[in-house]
Amino acid sequence: MARTSKSPSRKVPTSTNKGKKSGEELLDSASNSITTSNSITAGEIRVLKIFRQYLMTPGRMLCLSNVGIDSMQAVLRKMIEAGLIVPDDFKGAYSLTRSGYEAMNRIG
Repeated sequence: MARTSKSPSRKVPTSTNKGKKSGEELLDSASNSITTSNSITAGEIRVLKIFRQYLMTPGRMLCLSNVGIDSMQAVLRKMIEAGLIVPDDFKGAYSLTRSGYEAMNRIG
């Protein structure tokens, strides 16, 4: 099952993230990107429905189940590249970007 975090802004110590962007920086940069395609695949819809099931908003971390995450790796990677979600530091955790949140609300 998925777990959520109510803490929308987490500060990550910079000493452990040498050369990496913080979660907030990733969220902001991903939110500013516009997806090049308006078509959303069935796999992406399935993932967005999981976020909607838990009433997720941009920046809130959702921990996906280890059971289902292996089968979703390709879809999750594509969604990261499209700027719909960002990975969190916690294994199996992702957050919606503003673009991802808008896409989630557009699906039926």
